[in-house]
Amino acid sequence: MATKEEDNFLRVVYLNYRVGTTALRRYFDSVYPNLPAELSSPPNKAILASLHKPPRGQRRVLYQEQWDILYPPTGAPVVSSAKLDVTLMVCLLRNLPPMVPPPALNGFDALPLASDVSYGAHIARIKYYKNYIVSHSKDGKLSDADFNKIWIDIDMAINGLGNQQDITDAADAKIKVLDFKSIIEYLNIWMGIKRNRKRSVEHSGKIFDHASKIAKLETTVEHLDIGKVEQSSADNASKIAILETTVEYIEQEVKSVKIDFDVNGPKGEYFI
Repeated sequence: MATKEEDNFLRVVYLNYRVGTTALRRYFDSVYPNLPAELSSPPNKAILASLHKPPRGQRRVLYQEQWDILYPPTGAPVVSSAKLDVTLMVCLLRNLPPMVPPPALNGFDALPLASDVSYGAHIARIKYYKNYIVSHSKDGKLSDADFNKIWIDIDMAINGLGNQQDITDAADAKIKVLDFKSIIEYLNIWMGIKRNRKRSVEHSGKIFDHASKIAKLETTVEHLDIGKVEQSSADNASKIAILETTVEYIEQEVKSVKIDFDVNGPKGEYFI
């Protein structure tokens, strides 16, 4: 039996992931009613490609598993918004035209002012509390004061982005009997995906470092003993091959645990 503070936490998880995500998806569909056409547009695909494989020195935004969701392999079903999680929907809304203006002062990556009722602010609230939930998942508790503040913020976002059904679902979420075991299971799976993605980023960084070292070796080859340079480059290339294999394994591991969390919950079984 969950304590009151544990109940508070799990209800916020439910409100944000089930009701809030559904409201965000309704808004997303109103902006991109024909998602396949938007994604196949050459200018839009170029924008997303630059986020997937950015120029040297810029931060990568789209990971390989996210790119595969947006652009499935040949023969796979055409992507729809039901396949997108909060992170991907927010990424498209803030990067593809018609781009949603960011909230005043703090942008999309922080909690907006309570007085900001713009679409961008509502989107930022859903995004912010998704990350907030992850940072508090080890403790799994929320005081009544924190619970009430968070509920007001997410409820405001749901009212701004969703329809009457979402508003009703948000009100019901405060009192209905929830399948807490399934909520915890989903949260643990999602945390596993986040950990694997972090490992993938770390290995990608190592690959970049080794590639830079090889580039430096190649620019100085005329000043060094050719035999030594070739051996050093071969050693580095071998290390890079190992790292690339590791990253590919991690990305496959991420895909193997990733569960599409659409309006019905993971596989339609996790939320009642």
